[in-house]
Amino acid sequence: MMKTLFPGAAVFATAMLVLSGCAQGPSLTAIASPTTAATISPGDSERALTVDGMERSYFLHVPSDLAADQPVPLVLIFHGFSGTGESMAITTGFDDLADTYGFLVVYPNGMGPVGATSWNAGGCCGYAESNNLDEAAFVRKIISDLQTGARIDPKRIYATGFSNGAFLTYRLGCEMSDVLAAVAPVAGVLLNNPCQPQHPVSVLHIHGMTDLSVPYAGSTTPAASGVFESVQQSIATWVHLDGCPSAPDLEQNGLTTHATYAPCKSGTTVELYTLQGIGHTWPPNAILPASQIIWNFFVAHPKA
Repeated sequence: MMKTLFPGAAVFATAMLVLSGCAQGPSLTAIASPTTAATISPGDSERALTVDGMERSYFLHVPSDLAADQPVPLVLIFHGFSGTGESMAITTGFDDLADTYGFLVVYPNGMGPVGATSWNAGGCCGYAESNNLDEAAFVRKIISDLQTGARIDPKRIYATGFSNGAFLTYRLGCEMSDVLAAVAPVAGVLLNNPCQPQHPVSVLHIHGMTDLSVPYAGSTTPAASGVFESVQQSIATWVHLDGCPSAPDLEQNGLTTHATYAPCKSGTTVELYTLQGIGHTWPPNAILPASQIIWNFFVAHPKA
């Protein structure tokens, strides 16, 4: 149901940890039909859902001139630990991209006490993990909710997220490969093992070399932010899963190294942007226009 208008500009609380979501649900054909008439009103709103008896919510941005006569892409964006969907909209600037390129953008809200909201990443973190929340069921319910009033293209549903939200993004890639065409985790690694997607999924990973919360080289001893595998291990897993070449094409541009593993199964690609001198943050545009790069990647990788 529609709940309240999206309140303008809330103070952005920087998210420093990581989490993610899970579980199998109905198939893509059950939740994504491009024949629905577009009736969702343009603008910003907060919508509420009930999942497993618990009220969940998400922020939705609908461009003013969104095409009503054809299926449109959907991008889901997940905040970091302690964040909100609203703060993630401010951080990423994805509303402007949605207005420019014509797609729906959704910012789901994690669960937990104020200042400690989280996602269930599987083995990590906070309220959501402790209560074993079914995050994939939540995401599938979001898509079903949108399908009642928007024509979503089932071949162009994507997910990205930061930190806690990046862990979730990876997990959804593993567990919702029937729905997601591509995922783009930022400052987070693959937590769930084994990862067993039913279909190939394109992956774009962005990570700073000086990240102390989710170290690029991984961490083997418990710390405030947990124990994580390395970025390269996460990439190697998806290179294997998507059937990509083991050696990437490399491009160096200032502080950025861009590795591309292609061609892969069903036209998928695995890419990694490594940023020198960048810590645990959504990259500043002056260093890397991450949101634009992620959107360009999504456009290039619809589901086969």
